[in-house]
Amino acid sequence: MATCNRIIMSGLALATLLSLSVAAAAQTPATVEVLPLEPQISGPVLLIDGKLAAIENVEMAVRGQQVMIWIRELEKIGWGTVQQGDSPEKTVFKSGSITLTFIKNQGHALVNSLNVQLPIETYLKNGRLMVPLSFVAKSLGYMYDLSMRPVATISTTPPPAPPKPNGIQGRVLYRGQGVGGIKVSLVDPGYNTIKGFLATSNDDGDYTFDSLPDGKYLAYVWVGNNPDYFNRVSEETEVDGGKTVELKPINLGRIVHPIRPKEEQSIPAVAKYFFEWTECEGAASYKLVITKQGSQQELISHTTANPKAEVATTKLSPGSIYIADVEARDSEGRFLGGTIGAGGKLWTFSISDGKQ
Repeated sequence: MATCNRIIMSGLALATLLSLSVAAAAQTPATVEVLPLEPQISGPVLLIDGKLAAIENVEMAVRGQQVMIWIRELEKIGWGTVQQGDSPEKTVFKSGSITLTFIKNQGHALVNSLNVQLPIETYLKNGRLMVPLSFVAKSLGYMYDLSMRPVATISTTPPPAPPKPNGIQGRVLYRGQGVGGIKVSLVDPGYNTIKGFLATSNDDGDYTFDSLPDGKYLAYVWVGNNPDYFNRVSEETEVDGGKTVELKPINLGRIVHPIRPKEEQSIPAVAKYFFEWTECEGAASYKLVITKQGSQQELISHTTANPKAEVATTKLSPGSIYIADVEARDSEGRFLGGTIGAGGKLWTFSISDGKQ
């Protein structure tokens, strides 16, 4: 056999070949396209006379730094022919005057009629007989070299930018000024709370929701989280594709709380009675309206500049339940707050049968 053939088995993964291709491409015009090898190739790379051999069934053995090859691959690259031996355990490879006889799961083989020790045992993988490539190459008189080389991988293409998260920004105002410390929930169009998203406004009233999944949302100021403010909700918005949306400001309404009488308290049947409630910041006037529970008819209506009022109660009958409602407005008549809506609980009271 001619001895000019040279086989180099490089224990390099596909990344090595790609890195070599990249290095070569760096010296060529940018318009030159460098095509990588098949991405599924991850085993040893076989170079025959400096050229890459298209071999699929080749792998490194678990031990001994031996490259194992399916015996039928030797036939594909034109080194010889493979045939069945004189028993099911034997497989014969013929190349010119050389005959190699392998026995599955054995550490020896026949070179013509000479029994020779193998560097590693043969084995079956998926029904395919794997034999040591170094033994075959040297038996045929070829030069064989196995080198384990470091891999340097360079990618000149910048990595794709990470997807930008969706976001919602907004502001809560009272009397046109930002309010800090307001807890803002996020809800879907059905007013179901989106778990894990609760923002608190800063001193300027600004709040932010980050890393939102694509979808439709509303910002919601809930009295359960903010007992001094009415429920308020923003307009509906939709976010997707890494978009950040700024909502219109949410204008808050202050809740005023009963002081006198207490909620559900029974008051004496007197001609006049003092009603008192908590102050609403910025209020220029308060309007107190008293109705009988279940009716919208105003029995008492009184406007005052202070968070209290002395009113005649002659129209109120003992044994009935009444509702007191306060509205607070600024000097220009704009609504600032009131009593109804304090968690859905009205300011109710009754008149006792006797004086207290």
